[in-house]
Amino acid sequence: MEKGYQETAPPYPGPPLNYGGAAYPPGVYPPPSAGPPPAGFQGGPPTTVTHMVVTPSLQDSPAQAVCPHCQSTVITQVERTAGLMTWAVCGCLALFGCFICCCIPFCVDPCKDVEHHCPNCHRVIHVYKRL
Repeated sequence: MEKGYQETAPPYPGPPLNYGGAAYPPGVYPPPSAGPPPAGFQGGPPTTVTHMVVTPSLQDSPAQAVCPHCQSTVITQVERTAGLMTWAVCGCLALFGCFICCCIPFCVDPCKDVEHHCPNCHRVIHVYKRL
């Protein structure tokens, strides 16, 4: 190599290709887009909070529940009705030849479904089905 001769670097290729978008100079960021404020931002619109009341499962006996129709907290009234289990026990008894006993499941409460009614509006809140 000769004295005073410097090897030059290859030419800088220029800014990266943006394929149709606006090219911004280094260190300059694109303008912010309008949108919702980030989480925890105190200057935005007020946040609404929805509370969900989870009632315990309604089964055999009366229980406290929130009526979905009149929105009041009540102790349910129960009514027992013949359901699938009542008819299944009746059919099994008839199948095994106990025709005299096949009506007994309609008189036994543990074989029946339980309907929970609201004492205020008298509408059905929940039906606990057996089987």
